[in-house]
Amino acid sequence: MSEPRNLAGSGQMFDIESPMAIELRRIMIRLSRHLDFDRKRALMVTSAQRGEGKSLFALHFSLVLAYHMAKRIVLVDADVRRPVQHGVFEVDLAPGFANALAGEMSATKAVRKTSIKNLDFMSAGRVEGNPSRLFGGQSVRRLVEELHGTYDLVLLDSPPVVPVSDPLHYLDAVDGCLYMVMAGQTPRDVSKRGVEILRSAGANILGLVANNLGEVLPYYYDQKYYGYESSKKARKA
Repeated sequence: MSEPRNLAGSGQMFDIESPMAIELRRIMIRLSRHLDFDRKRALMVTSAQRGEGKSLFALHFSLVLAYHMAKRIVLVDADVRRPVQHGVFEVDLAPGFANALAGEMSATKAVRKTSIKNLDFMSAGRVEGNPSRLFGGQSVRRLVEELHGTYDLVLLDSPPVVPVSDPLHYLDAVDGCLYMVMAGQTPRDVSKRGVEILRSAGANILGLVANNLGEVLPYYYDQKYYGYESSKKARKA
């Protein structure tokens, strides 16, 4: 029997045995072959452009991880320009990620408890001035390292990589990233551009997740998807 889980006081329900949750669990299992989850880990979820489902994926993936892994997990809304997760959890935008980066408080004090066992949440926070000024001097890496004092897994809901450079500042803080594409909608050249941006910055792309494939969210591909890996090898030749 399916077991619905309440989302952190929001009244919204997530069915842990739904087709989407099953696909997410498959992604979790495949990722465990790439990463040793017995160690502290940080992951980033991003996409080429807006509207590809990265925030929905990050939210539901954090729920699946919290349910199936005996780990302490924190979901961080790291998209300070267009934050959405605080609305789902029905909490204030600030304090949060931006405030901790600005040195206004410790990272752990910016985290909020949820009603989900093993899952806590950090909202995006409120930015004063240009958001890019927050990311200098390894500030994101220091924030993640501080969170690792409490949490086993830190999951960053990152901005898309084509319109802004913010996600490139996150790469040194994470063990790898998952790259979202909207099946049948994301132009191939735009999706390839996003991968090129990440690779040129040294990103460890753990896999690509095709959203809306056969009306089931999501489906995971390895690095050979869309021929990215073969293109990379051709450039090295």
